[in-house]
Order: sequence, then C-alpha cells, then structure tokens
Amino acid sequence: MYPNVPPVDQLVTLIAVDEHRSIASAARALGFSQQTVSARVASAEKTLGVKVFQRGIAGSEPTERGRTVLDAAHEYLEAAGRFSRAAAGAARPDAARSLTVAVSNTVAELYFPSWASRFHKLNPQVRLLLRPCNSTAVSEAVAEGECPLGFVEGTAVARGLDSAVVGVDDLIVVVAASHPWARRDPRVGVTVAELRRTPLIMREHGSGSREVVEDVLGTIAAPAGEFGSLSAQRAAVTGMEEPTVIAARAVARELKLGELVRVPVKDATFRRLIRAVFSRHGDLEKDAAALLDIAREGVGGGAAAPL
Repeated sequence: MYPNVPPVDQLVTLIAVDEHRSIASAARALGFSQQTVSARVASAEKTLGVKVFQRGIAGSEPTERGRTVLDAAHEYLEAAGRFSRAAAGAARPDAARSLTVAVSNTVAELYFPSWASRFHKLNPQVRLLLRPCNSTAVSEAVAEGECPLGFVEGTAVARGLDSAVVGVDDLIVVVAASHPWARRDPRVGVTVAELRRTPLIMREHGSGSREVVEDVLGTIAAPAGEFGSLSAQRAAVTGMEEPTVIAARAVARELKLGELVRVPVKDATFRRLIRAVFSRHGDLEKDAAALLDIAREGVGGGAAAPL
C-alpha cells in the first residue's frame, strides 16, 4: 500500500546512524554488525529513492533530503508506537468498549434496566448504549447494521433477521377507577365485540403492543388517542378515562393503589412474545451474546416470564 516506506527496523537503523553519526557507532548501539547496519541503510535508501547519508572520513552526515526523511521517520515511528499500544490494549479482554442495543419502548422501560444492571456488574468495561424506539424501528436498526442486537415485543421479525424468544408478556385491559367498566362484576368482564367498538387508548403504529391488540381484535374503532410511550399511555388512561390494553407489569403500582382497575376479557387473551433480534449472517459478537444470555435468564426479576 505504501511502496516507498521501508520496514520499521530499517527506519530505526537510519535514526540510530543519524544520532551516532556513524555506521560503526550505530552498530554498537544496536548490537549488530557494521555490515548489517550498512545493508539496512542501503536497502532503506533504495526503497525511498533518496540518499539519506553522505558518508565520509568524519562519519555519516544526513543530506538535505535525508534530513527531511529522518524527521518524517521520527513521526512515523511515534505513530507506529501509538498504534501498537492501542492494538495491544484492544486485544485485552478487559479493554474498554461499547455495545449499542436497540430496544422497543416497552422493553426499555419494564425489562431492560435489570438486564443492563446485571450486564454491567459482569462486564464493567463495556459501555451499554441504549437506543429506545418502537419494535419496527428496532428491527430496521438491526437489519441495517446500526447495532448488533435488539429487543422487541410481538411476533413480526424483519426479513434477514433471526430471533430468540426471551419470554412472554401479558397485556390486560384497564380503566380508570371512575370508568363504568370498573364497577362490572369481574365474572362478567368485557367481550371482544365490546372492545372492537370501543375507542381505546392505543400505542402508536409500529409498536409491538398495538400489533398484539390488532391481531387479537381485528378491526377496531378509531382510537381515543395514540401515544408513543408506555408512560404516556398509562397517564392517558386516568386523564382521558378511556380503556386501554397495556402490559400488566406497567400498571402494577396503579392497580395496587386502586387508581386503575383491571377488566377481565371473557373470550380473548392478549399475550406477546419478548424477542431478541439479530442478523442471521454470522455469529453474535461476544458482548451482545452475553447480554442475550442475561435476558434469557431473567436476571433480577426484570425479564419477562419464561416460556
């Protein structure tokens, strides 16, 4: 790639001759024979196409063009040294590095924090970079090579990706405590037909939650509102006093306090898979594989229930 650059050992020899001002002195300093040093100088000059030294009785003095080459050789060797140290550091198992992970909004809020905590304890040298987005965007980011691993809810997986189920997540119908459904006999609950004709608070198009609701209910009424995050959806249930289908884990506190009420559905179950997605070409890199193992294990009570 660089045909006029001599090998490092020849550049080191040139610098030694310059510093000691003679082939003989440079040979003693380097621990080589004068013949070896002379041969290296001659080979370097041939490669460079420049006569670096003017040899005489007084020793070896750099030519004008030789001085330019020697100054550049110092810079080159300093850069080579930095490269060598960086490469050696990168090869160490404990070298600092980063892992970018695309995570759907629901997984990012409910499950990923405990996975990340466990991963950090086991791999403190790896900086996790979380990219929260909806499930469609997660798959796109992984498919386009922007990150090696993603986590989504739902069943759809983009073409060119493989997936691994790390658990399941139950969605439930909830309403504000003031909603008429909150006073229904739990043995009665609501039907799929009622849900279809009721304007629901929904997540945005492309989210795994919405995919599950639409798969179960089919045609639905125009939503009462669409929200791009789990926290906004949760707040809207109380504020708008309309029903929603939401991850049970996301509203556990509100259900316990009585702010929201779960409404049983007689003839349907809303359940979604939590999946890891990754390229089907090649193996997962070590850090991504370690995070996937943690998600599968459900460390710290933060993962979805295993299948």
